[in-house]
Amino acid sequence: MKSRRAFLSLAAASTGLIAVTGPAQAAPPQPTPFSLTLPSQQNEGANGYCQNFPVLVEGTSYQELRGGGKITGRGTATVTNVETGKSLTYNINGPATITTTPDGGFAVDATGPNLLYTTAANSYPGVPQLAYTTGHVQFTVNGSGLTTSYHLSGKSTDVCAALS
Repeated sequence: MKSRRAFLSLAAASTGLIAVTGPAQAAPPQPTPFSLTLPSQQNEGANGYCQNFPVLVEGTSYQELRGGGKITGRGTATVTNVETGKSLTYNINGPATITTTPDGGFAVDATGPNLLYTTAANSYPGVPQLAYTTGHVQFTVNGSGLTTSYHLSGKSTDVCAALS
């Protein structure tokens, strides 16, 4: 244990020296915790997400928004079936580019792993309300919140089905 602390101290000290003597660099993104509860369709009808149970989404993001609407950085999310306590943890590193549309909506062009969610009423046909995707996904949401286009070149996991 003592040697591990010494190693960590040495690594921290060395990193500090490199930062002082190297070129100026932007500070890394700070961790941002997040938490949201998505109601069930059973309770909220078309304004719900999973059919029979609410889910709690909690995680930490080290992501940052850069110029041109680009989101980069690490992130993780744990999704929990509130009724059973069953949880799944996902890597949500992205990255993605988000652009606004003339009608007040937005378009997303994302690669890598992402956790995507929308209500049953706003979902694109055949797309789960809560999906973990890997690969390249592109979708557009209009100003009213309706997903009007969706294309995935990769894999999708129906998180609601995985948690039931």
